Amino acid sequence: MKQKLLFAGMAAIAALTSCSNDEALEINNGHAIGFRTAMASRATETTTANLEGFFVTAFNESTNPYFADLEFKKGTGDLFESDTKYYYPGDARPLTFYAYAPSKTALGGTMAITKDEQKLEGFEPKANISEQVDFIAEVAKGDATNDGANGAYLEFSHCLSQIEIKAKSGNTSYDFEVKGVRIGCVGSKGDFTFPTFSADDTEEPGTWTLTEDAKASYDKTLDAAVKLSTDAVSLMAGDNAMLIPQQLIAWDTDEQENAGNGAYIAVLVKITTKSGAQVYPFASDPTDANAGYAWAAIPVSTLWEAGKKYVYTLNFTTGAGYVDPTEDYMPGVPILVGEIKFNVTVEDWTEETAGNDIDMPNHSGEDYNPDENDTDDPFGD
Repeated sequence: MKQKLLFAGMAAIAALTSCSNDEALEINNGHAIGFRTAMASRATETTTANLEGFFVTAFNESTNPYFADLEFKKGTGDLFESDTKYYYPGDARPLTFYAYAPSKTALGGTMAITKDEQKLEGFEPKANISEQVDFIAEVAKGDATNDGANGAYLEFSHCLSQIEIKAKSGNTSYDFEVKGVRIGCVGSKGDFTFPTFSADDTEEPGTWTLTEDAKASYDKTLDAAVKLSTDAVSLMAGDNAMLIPQQLIAWDTDEQENAGNGAYIAVLVKITTKSGAQVYPFASDPTDANAGYAWAAIPVSTLWEAGKKYVYTLNFTTGAGYVDPTEDYMPGVPILVGEIKFNVTVEDWTEETAGNDIDMPNHSGEDYNPDENDTDDPFGD
């Protein structure tokens, strides 16, 4: 999403006045050019509301910059102004502005803006997701006639892709407790070419060129474990990742240790049954059985585009993914393998007859008195 901004234009030069033999040059300062960077130390997205400033390099027809990497800070109203004032040429020639935020120091890499080429070279997102910044940039033209009073118009674009990871589980057999997230094996270094104007003055968007074979994984560890429920919960603790746009090539799980450096998303998780039995980390792991948590991963193959936010929701209701390829014990193995169920038969009874035929005895009946102590005639008077 682009953010709309104004920067103050340079005021026109006032007329000369003469007094006796002295000439005095008066300048009507009006509104000066202004920007400054959002010096975010956390992975917080930049908006019109929270942008405090940015940096600008300007050119006219000269190969030398009109000014370079000038910081513009939020001033009165919607205008951004610089401490060192610059003004438009009085002949109405336009200036071309290349604006960006945050600062070169915060971004890293090498910012090289000349009249013929405008690039950020060797950019690498910070390894710690919490320290990643939202890189914004724009190209614009301004002149005294149209922009001197109200400020030239800037519409910044987000140059990176924003990544958020959520998780949920409706599983009634297992409990899942998550202690961290990982965005694994993605392009980690590249060169950004600033937006430009084509021959017909149409603005062309900025582009990225990734450094071949430069891959990295980005982790975020939570202060406290999150127990998953049916409601999806963010695992980023407010620090969404800001990474280079790219086409992800998914991890091939047949390559259990990820020899091809395929992309995946993982969570640092502990899995137990509802009765408390340990499931993952695997109890058979002699080194990690008592560690409490281990990484569970799933391949991803998304096309990340600049200025777009991607929200991944990992659903553990029916499974748990694969052992992270960086784990020492059984990397790439499915964590839960097949539903436990049974194919049942009951054997037929086998009749055993040997020795089971029994003859019932009888009595001859002579002088048979079953109760020899009873001498009373039950039918007597």
